[in-house]
Amino acid sequence: MWRDDLPVEMTRLVTPRAVCAYAEGLGWQKVDGVNGKIAVYVNPKAPLRQLIVPLDEGFDDYPDRTAEAVRRLAEFENRPPREILNHLLLPPADVLRFREVSAEAEAGILSLDHGVRVVTGMRKLLLAAAHSVLAPRAYHPRLSRAEAEEFVARCRLGQTERGSFVLTVACPLDLQAGLFGPNSEPFARRVTSLLMASLQDLSQGTDPSHLEELAAVSRHAGISANLCESLLLLKPTGERAYLTVSATWSRVFLPPTRELRRDVQLRQEVFEAAEALAPRLRSLPEPRIDRFFGFVDELRGNPGP
Repeated sequence: MWRDDLPVEMTRLVTPRAVCAYAEGLGWQKVDGVNGKIAVYVNPKAPLRQLIVPLDEGFDDYPDRTAEAVRRLAEFENRPPREILNHLLLPPADVLRFREVSAEAEAGILSLDHGVRVVTGMRKLLLAAAHSVLAPRAYHPRLSRAEAEEFVARCRLGQTERGSFVLTVACPLDLQAGLFGPNSEPFARRVTSLLMASLQDLSQGTDPSHLEELAAVSRHAGISANLCESLLLLKPTGERAYLTVSATWSRVFLPPTRELRRDVQLRQEVFEAAEALAPRLRSLPEPRIDRFFGFVDELRGNPGP
């Protein structure tokens, strides 16, 4: 049984906590003094707009009332209700979408070999970004750090979506001990935000004169030979074919900019730039840690209080 493309068997699985956390992440404010069977939220930008969330999953009409809440959130964000539903069924996660637009993908299918390359490229892309979060380098000889492997193991491959050919990857924000960023930023968010920033830099630096600047790890911490080589596995076939990568940030932990989504379009010249940049990054000299010994001739420091 379906309600506006929202399957009842799926809305029944959405928890009240997930809907409430999603709404609060978007700035909806809970109304106090309401009975414990429902939660009522108002939007500070439009106080007359209300969101009603059923709290008792035992209600016979719980799936229908949840579907209404999903549609209200979709209307607020101007997103398809099914997309909101898919997000609510996940644990708090950033969702990456890889959308290929090409002659082959128009029918929503890819060749098996190309599909395998795409999934492999997505995995390596996330591994490369995770390693650059841990230790920015122009080239990572081995993508085998335990923290990065654990992050990728937590990611989930979603169902394909219509729109040429779309693959989704959910990156749960489950906190990994010792890997917090500024403002308690989860490790997964550090990876997804660095990945999107790096892809954005690549998309804007296709001019040959900019390749040298992109090779500076101090300014582009996420751009590595590994990331460039992984990106080439995602290259669509065809002169006019391109790849769009988007990140829908978890509403439970929005970035400081409060942006809800970021999109980067990668055309053929971006893949050509990545192909030219990869060997250059591989050959950059690595800084070497060493010990230096010296003698102190004189100390002229002023003692503090």
